[in-house]
Amino acid sequence: MSNEQSGQLSASMEDYLEAILQLERASRVARVSEIANQLQVSRPSVTGALKSLSARGLVTHARYGHVTLTSKGLGLALEVERRHNTIRDFLTDILGVSPQKAESAACKMEHVLDPEVLEHFVAFAEQHGVGRKREGQS
Repeated sequence: MSNEQSGQLSASMEDYLEAILQLERASRVARVSEIANQLQVSRPSVTGALKSLSARGLVTHARYGHVTLTSKGLGLALEVERRHNTIRDFLTDILGVSPQKAESAACKMEHVLDPEVLEHFVAFAEQHGVGRKREGQS
């Protein structure tokens, strides 16, 4: 059974939620073109992803309109962001990886680690103070 069928979001769908969250913070709403630019994908790819996210009750999107996270989508987006930021901060603060490499590696790691392993990693890092100084930043 795929992640989509089991109720889990794919790495790509998580990236969309995180991008929408960041765009909403910057300008209260997100637009298809802005999402496409941020994720470096085509507008039709964004439209397809939004249909899937909308069907799951995670975003609202009217054709040619703005995209906003629902409360459920916001919760998931914040969780994705928390994991991402914790991994990035661990790589920079604990391992001394450059910010650019840490950002890129965090994007990859958050999607390839087994979910249980990822949760243990994030919990360990948070227990040891990683990411707390930047809480709320993205």
